[in-house]
Amino acid sequence: MNELVQRIITGILFVIILIGGVIWNEYSFMLLFSLIIILSINEYYNIIQDKLNAGEDWKTLYKFLSTIFGTVVFAIIFLISSGKIPLIYLTLVAAFPLCWFVIEMYHESDSPFTNVCYNSMALFYIAIPFSSASFLVFKMGGDIYDFKYLLAILFFAWANDSWAYLTGRFFGKHKLFERISPNKTWEGFFGGATVALLFAFLVNFIYNYYNISDIGVYHYLAMSAITVVTSTYGDLAESMIKRNLNIKDTGHVLPGHGGLLDRFDGLIFAIPACSLYIIATGL
Repeated sequence: MNELVQRIITGILFVIILIGGVIWNEYSFMLLFSLIIILSINEYYNIIQDKLNAGEDWKTLYKFLSTIFGTVVFAIIFLISSGKIPLIYLTLVAAFPLCWFVIEMYHESDSPFTNVCYNSMALFYIAIPFSSASFLVFKMGGDIYDFKYLLAILFFAWANDSWAYLTGRFFGKHKLFERISPNKTWEGFFGGATVALLFAFLVNFIYNYYNISDIGVYHYLAMSAITVVTSTYGDLAESMIKRNLNIKDTGHVLPGHGGLLDRFDGLIFAIPACSLYIIATGL
C-alpha cells in the first residue's frame, strides 16, 4: 500500500475512533482514555528499555506495575471529577510515584534513583496528563457527562498541528527552537495559531447552532490560545526526548504516523492546561 494512502486511512480511522469515543458517553470516554494510557505507557517503556538499570525480569515488572498504577490513577481522577468519590482521594495519586522508591529498595540496582525517575515519568508524563481530561468532560464534582470542551480542544490541537506543519513547510524560514527541533519555524507556529483561533469561532458557531453550548466565544478563543502554546511545548518536549534517546518515532502502532506519543505529544501538555482553565473559570 502506498505510504501516503496508508497514512490517510490510518489518520481517518484514528480520528473516527477518537471522536466517537469522546462523543458517545462517559463509558466510551473511560474506555478510550484507559486504552490510550495503557498503550502509551507500553510505548514509553519500549523506548527507555536501554536506560533502565535492570534485568529483563525487572523491566517487565516495571512496565506491568506502571500500567496498573497509570490505570488506577485514571480511575481515581475519573471518579473524583464525576462526583462518585470525594476530592480527598486525589491524595492517593501522589502515593504511586513514591511507591517506586519502595520498590527499588528490593531491587539490587547500581542506579536505583535513575530507575525511580524513569518509572515515575510514566505517571507524570502520561497517566496524570491524560487523566486530567476527566475534568474537561465533567463539571467538578458533577455527574453529567459533557464532551464539548474536550472535543473543542482536540479540534484546536489538530488544526494547529496540521497548519503549523503546512505553513512551516512552504513558508518557514525563521527557526523556532533549532537546537531541539530543527524543522519547526515561527512561520509555522503563527500559521497554526491563526487557523486554530479561527476554529474557535467555527466551534462556537456550530455549538450554538446545535444548542451544545452557550458560553461566549472568548472562552473558546482562550482555550484555543492555550492549546496552541502548550501543545507547541508538548511537541518540543517530545522532540527533546526523541533526540536524547536517538529515535525517530516512539512507536509504530499507527502506520504512517508513528506511535501514540508522537500523535498525542501536544495534547499531553494542552489537556491539563485547558482543564485548569475550565476549573479556574468555573465553566
